[in-house]
Amino acid sequence: MKPVLLALCLVFANAAVAEQNSCKLRVGWEEWFPLIYQQDEQLTGSEYELLQQLASSAGCQLQFVELPWARALQLLKQGQLDMLYGASRTAEREAYAQFSQAYRQEQMVLVIRAPEGPRQQELGRISLLDWLAEPRPNGQPRTLGLIRGFYYGETLEAIVRDPAAHNQRMEVRWDQQLHQVLSLGRIDGYLVEASVAQAQQSVGGQPMQLFAVSEHPQEPMHLMFSRKVAEQVVERFDDAIRLHREDDPSNP
Repeated sequence: MKPVLLALCLVFANAAVAEQNSCKLRVGWEEWFPLIYQQDEQLTGSEYELLQQLASSAGCQLQFVELPWARALQLLKQGQLDMLYGASRTAEREAYAQFSQAYRQEQMVLVIRAPEGPRQQELGRISLLDWLAEPRPNGQPRTLGLIRGFYYGETLEAIVRDPAAHNQRMEVRWDQQLHQVLSLGRIDGYLVEASVAQAQQSVGGQPMQLFAVSEHPQEPMHLMFSRKVAEQVVERFDDAIRLHREDDPSNP
């Protein structure tokens, strides 16, 4: 190869490396066991590992900033955060954010205190609307626990955000608080991702019973980017997601 041509190749190669090295994204996170959590002062979990894999394929570095979900949404809207994960795509969010294609699916379940006697071994199925309409044994309405700022999918949102059912909601910051207030009897049940509920169940504590919610099919999860992030970066993450799907056909 001629010296001039070789020099040009090196220039373009170095420029590509420099572009990728300059891609540093601030990512909002909070504990979402077992998907992302701290262990020995290091982040770990299946979601964390997947995010790092996708970022590496996209040529980006991730800087994780611990924040409540509702606050993280506001900071991303203001351009003070670059990326969030596990996000549902809504018209409201599209007004201020960019989205990757779906990188995995998630199922919501209703978690209630397990009754005395033999435990249910298989995941049951229940209508959230019917469950909320049925009162407690003392005649008082049931209370449902939710995560503040979380989006539960179009059908469930119509149920859980119904103004007529305002007094039947308790909103908290994160998943472990839901489990705690259920144990204390302050709520009758809560909505959470199936993978999170199964992990909570495996570590003991309050015995739980899990039900798939009939009004909620699986929800596609997206990466959510600030409008300040270059479109080319989002496209690189889309390419990384496609490669991940090819490597893992079980992940639709």
